[in-house]
Amino acid sequence: GLKMAINNILSAEEECQTALQEMAKLAPKQDLEILTSIPGIGENTALRIISELGDIRRFNNPSQLNAFVGVDPQVYESGNLTAHLSISKRGTAIGRKVLYLAINQIQSAKKAGNPCHIADYYEKRKRSSETAS
Repeated sequence: GLKMAINNILSAEEECQTALQEMAKLAPKQDLEILTSIPGIGENTALRIISELGDIRRFNNPSQLNAFVGVDPQVYESGNLTAHLSISKRGTAIGRKVLYLAINQIQSAKKAGNPCHIADYYEKRKRSSETAS
């Protein structure tokens, strides 16, 4: 019953912590330092980003990264009609979740008084997409 469910949760948490410790040993230290220098991004989130995205330097621009994780907008074209639909979701679902988590943490850090250009960029993009709709 409940006791078994609690034990399962505790066991899963322990496995997660062990995996994160192993990831920390394998992660490129410079990449980890760069990511954790972003206000709101701790080691746990940085490790998850590295794990899901690999070497971010391989993306030449934000659009390539967006396409990789599947947050690029779909475009439907037929004759003279062009429609922008929701995100494509063709990339990695876990990558989308990790980036969503990271952006939320960066925004929370900004609200707590830790300004960040990434949060400013995201808010600008969000405002422009809301006015375009």
